[in-house]
Amino acid sequence: RGVIPIINENDTVASNDFKFGDNDRLSALVAGMVFARYLFLLTDVDRLYTADPRNNPSAKPIETVVDLEKLDLNVDSGGKGGTQWGTGGMETKIAAAKLATAGGSKVVIIHGRKPERILDFVLDREKKIGTVFLGSQTPVSSARKLWILHGLVPSGGIEIDAGAVRAVINKKSLFAVGVKKVTGTFLQDGAIRIFNKDGSEIGRAITNYDSSDLVKILGSKSERIEEILGERAGPEEVVHRDNLVLF
Repeated sequence: RGVIPIINENDTVASNDFKFGDNDRLSALVAGMVFARYLFLLTDVDRLYTADPRNNPSAKPIETVVDLEKLDLNVDSGGKGGTQWGTGGMETKIAAAKLATAGGSKVVIIHGRKPERILDFVLDREKKIGTVFLGSQTPVSSARKLWILHGLVPSGGIEIDAGAVRAVINKKSLFAVGVKKVTGTFLQDGAIRIFNKDGSEIGRAITNYDSSDLVKILGSKSERIEEILGERAGPEEVVHRDNLVLF
């Protein structure tokens, strides 16, 4: 028999150090970690619309989302309360859908008053249910990499040259010689953003060096790291390939 996790973050016991931010994000992270086939997000609207259907008569229902990057929505609630359509509700569900679908899960937004429809959908007794976000055809390969990509909060970043971009695309590690710029302040083993020379973010990673040391060795060959940093020298890779995930 299978296992069905039911996820909820209890605000009364959560501390700032261990707070995920919202239940949608938390459930999406768990879905990725357990490689869930489905993630159901229950809300008080029947499905996703192109705009708030309460005050926009031209709002159209969305049944299936294949590519989240092409989704064009207006999630401004217009100041009306009592629904999860606004930025405090639907927007977090879309963000959760992006996270979970990256791990290969199929995400479904449905009305919470009819939970029996979940079983009908899973058993293929009902074809159309709420809004269905299809899982990525090229999902992130592991729960660890999904966590690096979406679960960690980066505090800085690095810009890498074209040669380094080609190397990481080919699943190689990142070395100091390919790092051209350091932005922000971050610690060793901290999460960072990876940018190309045009300033576009191409991935996330866990760094082997803090920002202050990385500034000193950027553009340098690996054999010079010990000469520059002395006892503070670490691995020859700035980022090991197992700790780097591209979008």
